[in-house]
Amino acid sequence: MTSRTPQFDKALDAIFKDLKPHTRACGRCAQDFEILSDDIDFYHKLRVPPPTLCFLCRYERRLGHRQSFKPIFYKKPCSVPGHTEKVITFYPAESTVRVYDDPYYLSDAWDPLTFGQEYDLGQSFFSQWYAFAVTVPHQTLQKDPKSVNSDYVVSGVSSKNCYYVGTPYHSENIYYGRLPVYSKDSIDVEDIDYCEWCYECIRLARCYNCAFCYDSKDCIDSYFLFDCRNCANCFGCVNLMNKSYCFFNEQLTKEEYRKKVEALRLGKRSVLRGYQAKFDEIRKSAIRKHVDNVKVENVVGDELEECRNCFYAFRVFGGSENIRYISNADRIKESMDVFGSTDSSLLYEATGVPHGNDIKFSILTRTGMALEYCIECNDCEYCFGCFGLRNKKYCIFNKRYSESDYWQIVDKIKAKMLADGEYGEFFPLTMSPVPYNNSNASVEFPLEREEVLSRGWYWYDEPESDVDTGSIKKVSAAELPEEIKDVGEEILEKAIICEETGKPFRITKFELDFYRKKNIPLPAVHPLERIKRRLKERKPSRLWQITCSRCGKEILTSYALEKRFTVYCEACYLKEVA
Repeated sequence: MTSRTPQFDKALDAIFKDLKPHTRACGRCAQDFEILSDDIDFYHKLRVPPPTLCFLCRYERRLGHRQSFKPIFYKKPCSVPGHTEKVITFYPAESTVRVYDDPYYLSDAWDPLTFGQEYDLGQSFFSQWYAFAVTVPHQTLQKDPKSVNSDYVVSGVSSKNCYYVGTPYHSENIYYGRLPVYSKDSIDVEDIDYCEWCYECIRLARCYNCAFCYDSKDCIDSYFLFDCRNCANCFGCVNLMNKSYCFFNEQLTKEEYRKKVEALRLGKRSVLRGYQAKFDEIRKSAIRKHVDNVKVENVVGDELEECRNCFYAFRVFGGSENIRYISNADRIKESMDVFGSTDSSLLYEATGVPHGNDIKFSILTRTGMALEYCIECNDCEYCFGCFGLRNKKYCIFNKRYSESDYWQIVDKIKAKMLADGEYGEFFPLTMSPVPYNNSNASVEFPLEREEVLSRGWYWYDEPESDVDTGSIKKVSAAELPEEIKDVGEEILEKAIICEETGKPFRITKFELDFYRKKNIPLPAVHPLERIKRRLKERKPSRLWQITCSRCGKEILTSYALEKRFTVYCEACYLKEVA
């Protein structure tokens, strides 16, 4: 097959000629990292040079361009000419980013090609890109156009009636959470799959009517579980499988269990908090399996399900295979260095790329093919360095070309970028419009303000409160009724003042009905603080080498060393728990 980029391919093949497995120093953190033979095979397949940064620094760079872990919202003037309203967005009002309201952004009333620019081969790519990109308006929240009644949602796919949620996938009636997948009717959740009627739960799969449950699967009608499988009507239990009517791991009869739980008065806030604190201590001493992988073959990573041939992969499922350095993905194949994707293949250094093929160095492109260095481009193919395009082809910097001219120019651009050391690099964090302290990177790689600014990255100093409660009556958390049975409909007209931050928040009708049905007291803490608290429970996308706490065998785990948990290899775990 004749090459469409002969200059670039010749230069890249010259790099590949002498490329062998070796160790090199990371260009950012200066730590040594390995270029493995399997990595090199991927560079050949994807037609990219070897990276200059280690896996973790590459991961941080991608995360720094996304804000889906912490759904923080601001009001910002709409940049559409003639519009005077403010829109809800995750870009601070003081940011130079231009935003169009969603209906206008997704309409044909404007043409992103009007922002097109001629590419200058005499200048560097990234300097030209930044000057070009700041002129193009952004979508307010990077939502899926197919989402319904989900105004306060960041990213995700096909959500309905979701509120204050980061990256919901095919989920409905989810409030205050992150990464619900095919789930519904749940509040305050983190990383749940196929779950319903859950509250304050983290890393659950196929669970129903559970509250304060962690790392559990196929459980129903339970409170306070950790690492339980196929359990029903259990309370305060850890490391159980196929059990019912257990109370703090003690087996009871159905009637004994019912009487115990009914006597607890969990609808009272002080009582519930007491059990929360007690169970948190119990969880600390529970046994943990070093990784939680199911139906996998030849994998290195954690939270993998139905995957094969995966290396350093985390939270990946759905038949994914032949991938390296990837997290938060579903049905992804033949890809490397990706955060957030579904139904995609041949991706490299990409984030937020559902339904894509052959996409490199790109952010938030949906249903695309053969895209490089593109942001917020939907239903596009064969585009290079474009922003905000829809249903376009053969474009460079939002300027359309004939097919032959496109490939001639792209060949020259990529060859020069490769010679300049730019091709193969993701967008630098100095160009991220997302404040580092709000970004996903701040969760995996927390940094102080001074360190962020010293690196030339964006930090946003949050005002005390940007919410104008106006004439709405305020109520302090201390004034809230202790029990949900004493809460009237009038709470829907009031603003609750968070007991930790002093910021106001409201209760919706869906929430109130949910709390009443589950007999849970009203929250006294702002939703964002609750999300931040759950994020601290998140398992990081990295591995440490430790020894099994029982047999001493060397194992890899994503539990951070400083946590000092009791971690078993799989064989010891199954002997103890199964």
